[in-house]
Amino acid sequence: MNFADMAYLEKASIQGGRIQYSRRKTGKIYDIKILPQLEEILNYYMKKEPESPFVFPVLKRDSPVLREKDIQWARLRYNKKLKVLASLCAIESNLTSYVSRHSFSTQAMMRDVPLMAISAMLGHSSIKTTEIYLKGLPVNILDDYNERVLT
Repeated sequence: MNFADMAYLEKASIQGGRIQYSRRKTGKIYDIKILPQLEEILNYYMKKEPESPFVFPVLKRDSPVLREKDIQWARLRYNKKLKVLASLCAIESNLTSYVSRHSFSTQAMMRDVPLMAISAMLGHSSIKTTEIYLKGLPVNILDDYNERVLT
């Protein structure tokens, strides 16, 4: 789920162990199973501001223009905190909210998840967009595939 979709995620969209929402960018409907790790995060935030219709405390204002500013501001803060975490963990890569999507897609690819499924999970309307995320397999993975073919 991208950052804007998370910001607009409503508590009412969470039912029966699933998240059902419409992607803001495309209008496409998504139905996602809530795994235990995600359930813990969702429970934490849903209890934090019980009167809010939204899961996460991002949208503070009512007008669409001001909500977009709320999202931009929250993404900026999120990315700054990721840089602090990276520094504390001695990670030299530039961590951002987009890096997690790229990392997810790469991990899925390395676990032999079909490209079409990865594309669907990322909410891409085109396989070409997913291919941009994936860029290429690490050399050690290619070496392993090469060995599988030749042995």
